[in-house]
Amino acid sequence: MKKDPIEVAAYDPQWAEEGLQYAEAVAAALGPLALRVDHVGSTAVPGLAAKNVIDIQALVLRLEDDGIIPAMISAGYRFRDANTYDPPHPESPPALGDDDWRKLYFREAKGGRRLHIHVRRNGAAAARNALLLRDFLRDDAPMRRDYSDFKMALAAKTRKDRDAYQTIKRPFIAISLRAAESWAELTRWVPGAPDAYWRSAE
Repeated sequence: MKKDPIEVAAYDPQWAEEGLQYAEAVAAALGPLALRVDHVGSTAVPGLAAKNVIDIQALVLRLEDDGIIPAMISAGYRFRDANTYDPPHPESPPALGDDDWRKLYFREAKGGRRLHIHVRRNGAAAARNALLLRDFLRDDAPMRRDYSDFKMALAAKTRKDRDAYQTIKRPFIAISLRAAESWAELTRWVPGAPDAYWRSAE
């Protein structure tokens, strides 16, 4: 399958509104299975350059719940069973296991706006990292600027090689997460209110 070239664009304020819209849609699709749903990734950080892809993270109690995949498919999302793990953070405590990096991954409905939907276990390391890095980059202007410049330059050099783009970017993410952990300790960070959650019709 031919892959689209990598294109990193300057921040678009519309991404914030879209992120909330799709977070609400995923929360509605999962219903009570969703503990919280958030717009994450680069498009969730005002001022940060990004690929024009909305990343949504939904946290559930158990990835093994038989209702997750049917609920998402019924809502039109496409399940991608080849993408089941996030790369472990290289400095993660050895006590963390595979369950901290597992996920269920879905794409947008056919013909829809490009979405990456990551369903992760509540409390998993990868789930925490997604929220931590988002909030850290929202707060730290110099790191946000450096990350934007890095991604724009990297995309220009690896435009047709997605594997190279991800491989080269990974160490920068590790450094950013290390800085984010220090920031979290100093600020006593905890995840704030979710962008969306299931609301009973009652």
